[in-house]
Amino acid sequence: MADTGFEGLGVERAAPVREQVASVIREAITDMRLRPGQFLVERELCLATNTSRASVREALRQLESEGLVVSIPGRGVCVAELTRAEALDLYEVRGGLEAMAGRLFAERADERDRVALTAAVDRIRSTAFDPAQMLKAKADFYEVLFRGTGNPELVRILHMLHRRITLLRSISLSVPGRPQQSVTEIESILDAVTRRDGEAAADRCLAHVRAAAAAAFSADPERTPLKGEEASGGA
Repeated sequence: MADTGFEGLGVERAAPVREQVASVIREAITDMRLRPGQFLVERELCLATNTSRASVREALRQLESEGLVVSIPGRGVCVAELTRAEALDLYEVRGGLEAMAGRLFAERADERDRVALTAAVDRIRSTAFDPAQMLKAKADFYEVLFRGTGNPELVRILHMLHRRITLLRSISLSVPGRPQQSVTEIESILDAVTRRDGEAAADRCLAHVRAAAAAAFSADPERTPLKGEEASGGA
C-alpha cells in the first residue's frame, strides 16, 4: 500500500469505534501527517484503521462538525484548509474566551485544580523540545484550566473551539523558538492564577493567544494550512 499518511493509525476496540477512528484521524491531522487539502479515501481509512466503512463515515461526519475536514460535493472529503481571515477570526474568539477562563479559574478554582494545573505546566515544560508531545501536554493544561472555571457552558464552547483550532496550534509550535516562548507564557498564567489575580490571569491568557497567532502568521505559508492574503495586513 502506498504512503497515504494513514500509517500507524490502527484502532483498539475499547471506546466506541467511531470515536476511535475520529481520534486517530484527528491526531494525524494535528501531526500534519494528513495535509490540508488532502482527500481522505474511505477505503484506505477502512484498511488503515481496520474498521467498517460505516464507522469511517460516522467519524468523518464528526470531524466535519469540528471543522477539521470538509465535504466537497462530487469529490469527497478532505482535510480542511484555513484562510488567513478564518484563522484570524478563530484567534480573536479564542483570545476572548481563554481570557475569561483564566480569570474564572483564578477566582473559582479549588486547591485540587491548582495542584493539577501546576502538574500540567510541569509536563509542558518537560516537552518543550518535542512539539507533538507538547501539544498533548498543553491539551491537558487546558482541560484543567477549563474545568476550574466552574462554568460548564464555557467549557463546552472552548472544547468545540479547540477542536477547530488544532491546526493553528500545530503551526505556531512549529516556529523556531515558539515552544520555549510558549512555556514562559504558560508559566506566567500559572503565576497569576496561583496568586488568585483574575485580571492578571485574563491578560496573560490573552497575551499567550496573541503570541501564538503572531507565530502562526509568521510561519512559512508553504508549510502551513493558512491560505490567502485577505487578512495578512492585519496579522
